[in-house]
Amino acid sequence: MKIIQHPHPNLRKKAKYIEAITPEITTLGQEMLQTLVPNPKNPIGVGLAANQVNKLLRLFIVLLPNKKYTPCLNPLIIKTSKKMLSDLPEKQQFLEGCLSITGYYGFVDRPQKIKVQYQTLAGLTKTAILKPPYSSYFAHELDHLNGVLFIDHLKKSNHHLYKVNKNGQLKPVKNPFS
Repeated sequence: MKIIQHPHPNLRKKAKYIEAITPEITTLGQEMLQTLVPNPKNPIGVGLAANQVNKLLRLFIVLLPNKKYTPCLNPLIIKTSKKMLSDLPEKQQFLEGCLSITGYYGFVDRPQKIKVQYQTLAGLTKTAILKPPYSSYFAHELDHLNGVLFIDHLKKSNHHLYKVNKNGQLKPVKNPFS
């Protein structure tokens, strides 16, 4: 599957609720998983939303604490902690990136702990409490389903955007997306 790149308009659209888990939905979930994890020893990222493969459906694949890449249908964040990532010691903070905005990274101040709910491809409803970094992975992918990108959070904050240079080093840059 091809991962679409910013500024593709579908990255800014809200995805539709999945009413029924059809064979097409199951196939989409499996194909997205294969796209994100073509080789178990070398995944290309920690998450992939349906918007990013040009499908406006509430489905994403995300790495969860069990170290498994999990298809999540109709995901929700049902509770958030008041403590934010910026409350953590600096060594425990991390930058986010995006497969649809390659080469750019930035700090997004998200809740440290979230309670989530989603459906599996088998139709089971699951809930989980996620802590960093998994809480950020889940929230980042859920943002995609709502047409929000990590660069939007940077516009609202004073956090820097970084770009990878030719030597593989991160360098602060003026936000070209604002």
